[in-house]
Amino acid sequence: MIPISDINPAKNVPVISRIFIIFSSLTFLFLQPKNNIDLLNYFYKYAAIPCELINNLPISANQFYNNNCSLEPDVIIFPDKNILLSIFISLFLHANFLHILGNLWSFWIFGNNVEDKLGKVKFILFLIVSGVISIIGHSFLNFGNINPIVGASGIVSALMGAYLYLFPNAKLLVLVPFGVFFPTTIKAKFFMIFWLISQFLIAIQSNNISWEAHISGFLFGYLLLKVSNFRRSAI
Repeated sequence: MIPISDINPAKNVPVISRIFIIFSSLTFLFLQPKNNIDLLNYFYKYAAIPCELINNLPISANQFYNNNCSLEPDVIIFPDKNILLSIFISLFLHANFLHILGNLWSFWIFGNNVEDKLGKVKFILFLIVSGVISIIGHSFLNFGNINPIVGASGIVSALMGAYLYLFPNAKLLVLVPFGVFFPTTIKAKFFMIFWLISQFLIAIQSNNISWEAHISGFLFGYLLLKVSNFRRSAI
């Protein structure tokens, strides 16, 4: 299912959501290289990498060329890389147009309502912590991986978890693929069930989609609001 919109208008202007979307878009358009080789180098230079986070050290040439994090480092490729800062930079980097379109579209659908409920300050903290948690979750389960982690999907997943807690019965307009795509409405709680099933399918396949970051973010978003006992919507 592809979410198109929710039938759940926010009461306040979602300023933080708009800033996040605009900043991510500008980063993609004007800071990221367009050449594939340059883009890959850019990701290795600035994005979070599980091997680096676990060792607190930028990867070396022999680790990169042998795709093996356990090797004793020789020549560090980007010696000035800030490992801690790379966690936050990763959240604004995206692999291609479809990647950023999917993430930011979903961010807007779920983010404006969560921002409405949490308020501006708490929403900013929510975005920061959920992004960090999602990357740490991915890195913990892939501690030897030397591939960069990029994208806001961990944050989007956290927003989905929070949205599920706050608005379980809110209706979403989605596209359902049955030969052709056709629109229909579905309650948020049922949409999330299909989404969780899709993460299981991703997990048993060999691909570059981080189901680990998705699940980590989703659980964090849902459980944080549940523990905080935020008032849930009646819709």
